[in-house]
Amino acid sequence: MAKRRPKIFRKTRNKQRFKGLFWGTIAAGIIAGLLFFIYFLPTPPIPRHYEHARPPLGGSTPPVTPPPVQPVPVKPSSQPVHPLAPPVKPSAGIKKVTPQPLKKAGPEVAILIDDMGYNQRLDTKLLAIDAPLSFAFLPGAPNTEKLAAKAARLGRDVLVHLPLEPLNADINPGPGALRINMTKEAILSVLKKDLGLVPDACGVNNHMGSKFTADKKAMSIVLGEIKRRGLFFVDSVTTNKSVAYALAQEMGIPSAARSVFLDDDHSPSDIKKELRHLVLLAKRNGSAIAIGHPFPDTEKVLRDELPSLRKEVLLVPVHTLTHVRR
Repeated sequence: MAKRRPKIFRKTRNKQRFKGLFWGTIAAGIIAGLLFFIYFLPTPPIPRHYEHARPPLGGSTPPVTPPPVQPVPVKPSSQPVHPLAPPVKPSAGIKKVTPQPLKKAGPEVAILIDDMGYNQRLDTKLLAIDAPLSFAFLPGAPNTEKLAAKAARLGRDVLVHLPLEPLNADINPGPGALRINMTKEAILSVLKKDLGLVPDACGVNNHMGSKFTADKKAMSIVLGEIKRRGLFFVDSVTTNKSVAYALAQEMGIPSAARSVFLDDDHSPSDIKKELRHLVLLAKRNGSAIAIGHPFPDTEKVLRDELPSLRKEVLLVPVHTLTHVRR
């Protein structure tokens, strides 16, 4: 006859079963809680300052997230001074583009951002704006080659922002500057190097140049090379004595002249005021060109104001407003 197991043994076994069930229930509860947090709680919203990194409606422009960097504390002027920087490696060449004006559908406005190539953070943010802005890159700037190629990939007009001699001899236009006391051979040598430093450029405009653009002989040398390469020219009009636009017209070069500087005083209220002036000029004359710069307030105002501006005028690449008068 089999002996019965002692009651104490059965109590121990039941206690072990209870412990196993208890810890199994705890584990199941933890797993269920994790699944609830993963699948049922709402995803936290993207912070406001990252929203520009989302693809724009229509997906026409790849998203760009600019790296954080300190804004450049430069007071704007009609002839801003830039730090000297080592020249970048010359590109393979200049992209020749024959301007093909679009069929007009009302007043047209082009916004050209000058002085590109030094402030990588602001340059990148401006390139990320979902609008047909145009960009002029300084040939001696450290980020010109990379960012000009990027602008071209995004379908933006890329210009060579050509450094020309100002009236004030104490102001340095930066690397690759052309001066009226240079020989024709020297002007052409430096000019060809400058043009080669901005990849995919389809046009040229002047950086500074209040002295150079008033000299017909010097400008004829520069414009001759621009015409030979099939580029267009935009006169930044840094002086009312400039002969650059009129001479370009005489030479049969597709050209235009700046109408408004957006940010001589780059406070948001003044930039908005100049945008309104730009719209009024476009409505009066059929078209107008504004020039701005990579300043934090300029970027912010453009991002905020362009949607409403585009309800009043057609925003176009700057090459569509260049022409040759017949």
